[in-house]
Amino acid sequence: MTPKTPDVENVAQALKQVAEDGRRFMDDSSTRERLVASARALVLAAQTPMDSLLWHVWALTIDVLTQHCHHGQPTRTAAARVALDLKIFETAVENGGHPKSSEDLAAVTGASPTLVKRISRALVSMGMLAEEGPGLYAPNSFTTLLANKEYAAGIMFKLFELKVRQSFDINMESFAKLPEYLRNTNFQNPENALDGPFQYANDNKPAFSWLVERPDLFEAFHLYIHTLRQHRPSWTDMYPAMERLVEGLEPDGDASAFVDVGGSMGQILQDFRANVPQYTGRLILQELPEVVAAATEKGVGADGRIEMQAHDFFNPQPVRGARAYFMRSVLHDWPDAQCRKILAQLKDAMEPGYSRILISDCVISDEKAAWQHVSMDIFMMAQVSSRERTEHEWRALVDSCGLKVTGIYSKGDGNEGLIEVILPE
Repeated sequence: MTPKTPDVENVAQALKQVAEDGRRFMDDSSTRERLVASARALVLAAQTPMDSLLWHVWALTIDVLTQHCHHGQPTRTAAARVALDLKIFETAVENGGHPKSSEDLAAVTGASPTLVKRISRALVSMGMLAEEGPGLYAPNSFTTLLANKEYAAGIMFKLFELKVRQSFDINMESFAKLPEYLRNTNFQNPENALDGPFQYANDNKPAFSWLVERPDLFEAFHLYIHTLRQHRPSWTDMYPAMERLVEGLEPDGDASAFVDVGGSMGQILQDFRANVPQYTGRLILQELPEVVAAATEKGVGADGRIEMQAHDFFNPQPVRGARAYFMRSVLHDWPDAQCRKILAQLKDAMEPGYSRILISDCVISDEKAAWQHVSMDIFMMAQVSSRERTEHEWRALVDSCGLKVTGIYSKGDGNEGLIEVILPE
């Protein structure tokens, strides 16, 4: 039987943390995100399991049906529904709730432990599961509630409600059909960019081709990426650009270039130009022809400072020995196999001891991962069969390409990090 009232000790501890973080915030406004996180933890502690269930089933459903939706809502719903099929809640409460690894939870259904880890950390971010250490999970009162079929049915009802709107903005159908897709693959982690949840839900079309065929959504997508970036720390706020890029810069030719690979509508280069005016080398935006055309129509490159270059990053890199090859939210769009191909093209163009690759992307925590990161991780699973990566996963990917990570920079929980990569001499 699940408790009808919250655990007083947990609430008291959460209140103490909010008070402590509140005092810190009054003296230092940069700690705001920490205060927000502890406030969320207080809400979770003060809610009963039934409160939490009703919030997930009712409040978020109303938001979706009235189109007030964010990444977190469909991704959380899909993750919770997949968790039912994986029997995570039922398995977690077995053996008196003894902590279990991803492998333990996966053994019941024969699922991929990697997939189970991704779903489980999403559950932790929603308060549906507790975390005892990196990759080690235990039940809480909400888990116990959802281990009962009559309560778990609420999650299934929520997914049905989402199907009422088959597609909004960036195609809700992928989330609605994610549990069904995973059942059909015996719960293996999606790794194929051309045969994943999105293709299952959308007549086998690649996600980016689907987007290009819808000009309004195509433009909205790029505007969204730009707007989201404006509300997060810039990579230049965390990375020593003067020391790493400006000092020692070759003045002419390809060696002077800062290349934004897959750079969307040029916002990164425009910001870099404004934030680091000391960089006097070439600024080059590389994108697919249709994106270059759209950016040109918007006036990007009109003054000649930013060069426009049509390029597919799976093909050989035309700018050789550049100072930097920058990629924001590019590699998280692709499974490891495609990422290796992208990085291989850059590796072949790099000058040892001079060139560097700068990867602006999420670096997900091994434990108590930020909800922004885990929601985006499930989003990437459903849309492009890709993932957000931990520091260990980033280093393993880069090392597998014969490259070397020289630093990982971040500023604030839940934000993107900046990964610096070089070609070993």
